[in-house]
Amino acid sequence: MTFGAVAAGRRTVLQTLNPLVSVLVIAIVAVAMIVTLSPWASVIMIIAELPLLLLARLSPREWAMRAWPLAGALAGIIVANLLFTDLRSGVTLIQTGPIWITSDGLAAAAAVALRLLALAIPGVVLFARIDPTDLADALVTQWRAKPRIAVGSLAALRMAPLVLGDLRQSRAARRTRGLIGRNPLQAVGLFVGSLSAVLVAAVRRATRLSAAMDSRGFDSGVRRTVARESRWRRRDTLVTVGYLLVAVLSVAVGIAAR
Repeated sequence: MTFGAVAAGRRTVLQTLNPLVSVLVIAIVAVAMIVTLSPWASVIMIIAELPLLLLARLSPREWAMRAWPLAGALAGIIVANLLFTDLRSGVTLIQTGPIWITSDGLAAAAAVALRLLALAIPGVVLFARIDPTDLADALVTQWRAKPRIAVGSLAALRMAPLVLGDLRQSRAARRTRGLIGRNPLQAVGLFVGSLSAVLVAAVRRATRLSAAMDSRGFDSGVRRTVARESRWRRRDTLVTVGYLLVAVLSVAVGIAAR
């Protein structure tokens, strides 16, 4: 299945929303998390995002494919904040050599992780259920974006699986030649080599795509027709306004909790 493709018979509630709702919700959450640093604001936003997790209807395998980079990033951020923070107040939990972890340092690291989790959930869930073609149509119809930008973004999203396929193919070819061993240092070098090959293939594919778009007149300046009109419905407004109100509430609670 291609990136963002909608499988027949699996259309969820999130897929019935206008794709621009996802963009607006992510922007609202990002602004709220930037305005206030309070962990209570992050907790409120995460609670408001729980319905998105239920409505996404992702399978366990789909959750695993999308959640493991987020889990790894959050764990790394928590560890980095615990090891390199200069906040030494509170109760000492661990003190051995250069490692000194206190309760206040742990609370600060948890607050950063909560903010990142609140930022990541809408992106992971909403963009997992967006059809790139619908997003391009919405950008042109609702926001009057230039077709070259909208269709170029669509093409970039459609090519994401091709890049992953190139990486798997390069790794399989190296394994077939017996170049992949158990030495971790050698594996790192081979991985960097695979990335270089994939980068070259991506640049060549992008060059061909750019020439194809120019040959079809995307840079001619002539007004283009829209095959599918993207509609903004009442439920789109309700979802956007609802998350805007939650963001205002979270910011107010964060300011009051100082």
